[in-house]
Amino acid sequence: MRKKVLGVTMLLLAVLSGCGKEKGAESPSKSSYGDTLIAESMGVPDRYTFENVSESGKSKVVVDADIIVPEVYGADVIEAIPVTFSEEEIRAFIKQHTGDFEWYDAMTGKAYSGQGFTKEALGEDSIGIQSYSMLLNNREEFDQGGAYREIDVSFWLDEKTGEIAYTPALTYTNSPGNPEISIIVPLNEQNMADGCTISLEEAIHFADAEAEFLSPDFTLFQYGQMAYGEGLENSPRYYAFKYTREINGIPVNADIARGIGDGSGYTAGTERLWFTVNDAGVCWLGYSDPTQKAEVVAENVALLSFQEIIDIFEKVSMLSIKHLEIYDNLVENVMDIREIRFGYMAVKQSESIGGYRYLPVWDFYGGHWPLYENATFYPDTFDTPVFTINAIDGTVIDRDMGY
Repeated sequence: MRKKVLGVTMLLLAVLSGCGKEKGAESPSKSSYGDTLIAESMGVPDRYTFENVSESGKSKVVVDADIIVPEVYGADVIEAIPVTFSEEEIRAFIKQHTGDFEWYDAMTGKAYSGQGFTKEALGEDSIGIQSYSMLLNNREEFDQGGAYREIDVSFWLDEKTGEIAYTPALTYTNSPGNPEISIIVPLNEQNMADGCTISLEEAIHFADAEAEFLSPDFTLFQYGQMAYGEGLENSPRYYAFKYTREINGIPVNADIARGIGDGSGYTAGTERLWFTVNDAGVCWLGYSDPTQKAEVVAENVALLSFQEIIDIFEKVSMLSIKHLEIYDNLVENVMDIREIRFGYMAVKQSESIGGYRYLPVWDFYGGHWPLYENATFYPDTFDTPVFTINAIDGTVIDRDMGY
């Protein structure tokens, strides 16, 4: 059985045991949850393979996946609270990232002196919605040939209810180029990023320090290096890291940024903390959808067996993609699963319950790509949850909707 370790990667990314942050005993105790690891109690195998092809032959579900389960003895249901960034937190972050240069407010052009967010009411179509923002840069240092630095914070609030109306996001840049990441690819043959001379262990040390500053609950989930496309070989090629929150030894499974919601209101996305690191340290940080764990709603919940989860996947996965066959120009429609992970997801609850709860789920990581005539798109990586099942009741969760 493959067990969850700090710094474990997905897919082609090599496993690096023992290079994450060392933490105290966070895993649930046997006395609280019993004497059997959940991987054993659920009957989880090491690997799972499966293939299903539609009648037309256009749609296909293919699974050849490792199964990752943390070494814990049980799981709870926990209240999850999406939050914004406070002015005190942002001031502390700015102080942490201030050196022998001066920050300037990009909106006013004046030197930053501790002022808070700029607050602005949105247009007529968004009555009652206020935007909060702060954009700082090192204009003077940059004009003198220094590396570009920027801190950008934004979110929206409904002034009547105080609820979040648009994704809270914090980005920090300290680089001559644009080191923002969306895709992570494997390291080179030397287990390093092509554009760096520091080792992977040194790069993780830089990222760990940043993650620890934001929250001691963050742990390394995936690593690799930045991708570049054709004609962009001279773009930055640094280490890339994805961190996630860990709750009692169980990670909140990482996800990409998604357009969340059904148009009737805001739905929080999965909390994300991503980094790029070069020889000088962290050169880009992206943190969005901050979420706090709160009260335990249900302790040591009963979980479906892995076979029950697989039965649901085999019955429903084809239905989740086959509807695309209504398009005449569809050539191929593939769901390709490379890894299956047990973890938490902050799931929006019904109106009668309200709020969000961390629920134990099974995430099927891979790629789903419909290929149409005169199109040549294929996925670069397979590190996105493309199918999610509630580990308690077997409900299929739509991550694009958030529930």
